[in-house]
Amino acid sequence: MNALVVENHPIVRDAVKSALLSTGLFTEVVVCGTFEAAQEILQQDTSFDLITLDLNLKDTRGAEGALVLRNLYPEISVVIFSDESTAEVATKVYECGVSGFILKSSPVDMVLSAIELIMSGGTYIPVNLAKKLDFDPKIAPTCLESLGKLALSPKQHPVFMQLLAGRPNKLIAEHLSMAEGTVKAHLNSVYRVLKVKNRSQAILLARDLRII
Repeated sequence: MNALVVENHPIVRDAVKSALLSTGLFTEVVVCGTFEAAQEILQQDTSFDLITLDLNLKDTRGAEGALVLRNLYPEISVVIFSDESTAEVATKVYECGVSGFILKSSPVDMVLSAIELIMSGGTYIPVNLAKKLDFDPKIAPTCLESLGKLALSPKQHPVFMQLLAGRPNKLIAEHLSMAEGTVKAHLNSVYRVLKVKNRSQAILLARDLRII
């Protein structure tokens, strides 16, 4: 998978790129500093699976930019990175159809878990904001605190989330761009970490932890 990072601050831009690459999900991460530059990149290449968008770019507000991207490239997941953590801002952003709203102050492991959740087909919003907003449970955030307690590796997380989505190994392999044998190996590792024997037990554990 490929990602495009649109971030105003160079240090944050590089940090987001490093975080995305560290998940093992992305083979290429392209970065730029303005919405105009992002549009130029997308005119040449639309093969991206994820776009992270700074809420406060110099040439556009993140909500407006997200709406443009979602209309032009509906197949690409768009995630907002923000310094602002008000319910009002989060509501405006989600009305644009984004897949996630991540605070720049979030710990790295939380950011990684959020990205893995999003790339597995989920939607992420910080728990404290979710409690303030009346979100449909179907798109409310997976409990990342519970996910963190499972101690899964960055490579195991997305496979586990695909399992919870009910996808068979073949579809997981296609969605995550990996060999079916690799998926099976990761799932066996997940079962060992969770101390379960199969898919059914893993799903039951996830329900007990209120992950699904």
